[in-house]
Amino acid sequence: MSIGRRIVNASGCIVFAVVMRLAATAADPPVVAPSASPPTAERVLVIDQEGQTRPAFVQFMDGFRDGLSKGQGRCDVFIENLDLARLDRTSDDPERAAGWLVAKYSDWSFDVIVPTSEVSRDFVLANRERLSPAARIVALERPGDRPAQPDHAHDYTFVTTDSTMGATVDLACQLFPRLTRVALVSQSGPHPGLLAIQVEQVRTVAKERGIEYLPLIDLPLSELRRQLRELPPDAAAVFGGYWKDETGRAWVPADVLESLCRESSAPFFGIGDTYVGRGVVGCMCTDTRALGEGTGRLVVASRDGSLPAPVRVPPVCLLDERVLTRFGIPASALPAGSKILFREPRIWDRYWPLILGGAAALALQAALITALVAQSRLRRRAERIIGEQRDQIAHAGRVSMLGQLAASLAHELGQPLGAILNNVEAAALLLRDDRSANAAELRAIVDDIAADDSRAGAVLDRIRAMVRRQRFTVGPVEVPGLIRGVLAVTGPGLAADRIAITVLCDPDVPRVAGDEILLQQAVLNLVGNSADAIRASAGDREQPGAITIRARRDGDSVELAVIDNGGGIATRMMEKVLEPFETTKQDGLGMGLPIVRAIAEQHEGTLRLQNEPGRGLTASLRIPRWKEGKGQA
Repeated sequence: MSIGRRIVNASGCIVFAVVMRLAATAADPPVVAPSASPPTAERVLVIDQEGQTRPAFVQFMDGFRDGLSKGQGRCDVFIENLDLARLDRTSDDPERAAGWLVAKYSDWSFDVIVPTSEVSRDFVLANRERLSPAARIVALERPGDRPAQPDHAHDYTFVTTDSTMGATVDLACQLFPRLTRVALVSQSGPHPGLLAIQVEQVRTVAKERGIEYLPLIDLPLSELRRQLRELPPDAAAVFGGYWKDETGRAWVPADVLESLCRESSAPFFGIGDTYVGRGVVGCMCTDTRALGEGTGRLVVASRDGSLPAPVRVPPVCLLDERVLTRFGIPASALPAGSKILFREPRIWDRYWPLILGGAAALALQAALITALVAQSRLRRRAERIIGEQRDQIAHAGRVSMLGQLAASLAHELGQPLGAILNNVEAAALLLRDDRSANAAELRAIVDDIAADDSRAGAVLDRIRAMVRRQRFTVGPVEVPGLIRGVLAVTGPGLAADRIAITVLCDPDVPRVAGDEILLQQAVLNLVGNSADAIRASAGDREQPGAITIRARRDGDSVELAVIDNGGGIATRMMEKVLEPFETTKQDGLGMGLPIVRAIAEQHEGTLRLQNEPGRGLTASLRIPRWKEGKGQA
């Protein structure tokens, strides 16, 4: 097939597909989106008597819109102001002051009309046929307003509140118990009916409280300022409103109030919530925003065609904390349920990020300090353990040296002692058949030498075994016999040095568990040390030398104490005196007390030194008593 024929066939296919698509589109019915009519918005006309920039009207409209938002539908709100005060109109001439509204809205119709005062309500009711004959009317009625005429009151409901002037005067008397005079500052227009109620309430409360009522109504502004400056300290003023001065200048009442509060030393109270924050102490008043919200809710509730019943908004107590502080009013004097405005921010409210940051930093620092202290304690403990281990190693070294020395001494002294024993035995043989006069005495001396030689050998054997941690046989040792053995050895030497020795042994002292030779050697060492100390201090002591050996029961042990009057040990040596090779003697070896301590520890006992520098030393051996049926090693 040629290239030309292929192109013709492809073109034919494309044309066929386009034709079929167009045919299918023409055959299908067009899709038409269903028309949804937007929900109809209700038209609401709000008519106020005064200017729309007044703070009270602004708050009313905020609450009104909030009340409308609670419903399901949408509302278009139109606002008109008769502005009677600034235009110098009066309530007796509403047609001339507001007739232009009829012309403005002649081609419009409203679903709801909201008049916010008696004048605007009467105007709406008189002209409803010209404005919007079918409109529902939801009005704001103030205390003192005349009720609506019955023939005009169809499709009509309202929101109202009570006059709070009397309650405000009661509040002033409660906060200032020494109050003797109350002044009412107000003007007759634009709400003469409300003013009449306020005057009557102030006069009634003043009479009940026994205070003077001072009306400052419809005064020129300059005269009003003068009289307020002359109020005594025990007076208070209640501000009802001030709209126009003697020169014809229109005023916003809150602005006038603020200037009067600055010039007068007397406390001011108001009748509206918009006055709180402009210098007044507070007021019992109706929340203007709540009035607007209630009006908006009535508009929403009337959409089904049936008008709801009128709504009455209760008053609230509002107080300015700044003014309370300035007059020194305590919190205990405030009425229950009061709402305090303009509170000074607490330190926490102002600086909570800094406080939290500072607290976190302090907590972190405290944690670091705690960690450092713990680490320091651990380090000191480790250093102490290392020091103790170092001392133990040094002690072990000295003990090892002591053991080597003891073993060496035992080895070196063994041969001389053996030779002495051989010679003594030979001498005993020679003296056995001797019948001379001195033979018996010589035989006794030879026997003593042999016994001492044997005892010395036994002591060396016990010390060597003790140092090498070898087991030795433990048996019951009679304490009196132990002491007699010590006296037999030391008695002649002590008597020669004129050292008196006294034994204090309890008659019921039990037997001790141990090796008699080692224990005897320990007591001999203690007695020898005491004798050496007495000999060394002979020139410093007035009384003769004396040693006391005391034996008494101490619980499950027996205390063997050696007490002397040899002057004691220097304080600086007390920590070292039990260490090997530490001595207070010029020619001493420093082995006596360490050997005694080793003997005591080998017997599961203790050695305790009680030093009295300048007087003497008490060395106490505490050895467990012998228990029948229990061998020890």
